[in-house]
Amino acid sequence: MKKLTFFRLSIIALALLCGMPSAFAQKKAGHKWNSRRYEAQLGLGLTNFMGDINSPKTDIPVWVRPFKTTGYTADALLKYNLKGRHYVGTSLFTGYMAAREPSQQTPTYYGRGIAFKSFFTELSARYEFQIIRERRRRTIYRSLGETRMKNATVPSYLFVGAGGIMNVGKFYWTSENQKERYDINYINVAPVIMGGLGGKFRIDPITYIGFEAGWRVALSDGLDNCNRKGKPDVSGVEEGRSFDNKFGKWIDQYQFVNVSLVVTLREKRNHMPNFRSIKR
Repeated sequence: MKKLTFFRLSIIALALLCGMPSAFAQKKAGHKWNSRRYEAQLGLGLTNFMGDINSPKTDIPVWVRPFKTTGYTADALLKYNLKGRHYVGTSLFTGYMAAREPSQQTPTYYGRGIAFKSFFTELSARYEFQIIRERRRRTIYRSLGETRMKNATVPSYLFVGAGGIMNVGKFYWTSENQKERYDINYINVAPVIMGGLGGKFRIDPITYIGFEAGWRVALSDGLDNCNRKGKPDVSGVEEGRSFDNKFGKWIDQYQFVNVSLVVTLREKRNHMPNFRSIKR
């Protein structure tokens, strides 16, 4: 019940944050109504899960095990340029994450024969600071014989944010004799914080190819259904096995990388984004 209450409060806070771009736009007087302060972004990428399942026995900060801890993602983002280098935005991040362990121990990793797979949806608000600003090409450069590439830049930025995630998944484990396999469905809701960096390449006056890489940390320990109680949460399931290895050592977190299409949008006269400007 506490998780649901916290999630509702998070949604209310996010709704207020989602209105920030419009609120700032209403207060901003004097700028041109057809300026391009909004950016819409659609992206695809990969994610790497780091939690209790398939975690190493040693205290290493990052691990990546291809095909055992990786998943895929899609995201939609709307950003607003507050002033100069400062942007705010809201994003919808969704995808698939999974991790699985073998049934045999190795010197580095556990072999408990457990696994999970989950689809997740995350809603968040974020702030960006542009560390490398875009350099506009001017006609005089070409008249002096300079190439476009000499005057090109890759606008880059750092971002931080917070939001909430809900994932619906299935947890798997084997019996003590490792002959039977069991599973249980679960739902987890948690707040998340994130940070990372990104950049974009201009391909025409209003369109870019963007890229981002970052880190998300869930303020819970239930994305993989293994929590700090010392064992996977299989309450209500009579059959199964006992788990000798302790869980809860790792807080659930995941890295991501994605590539996206970014389009700048004109404002309507009421300072809201004009999505029709995507169709040229």
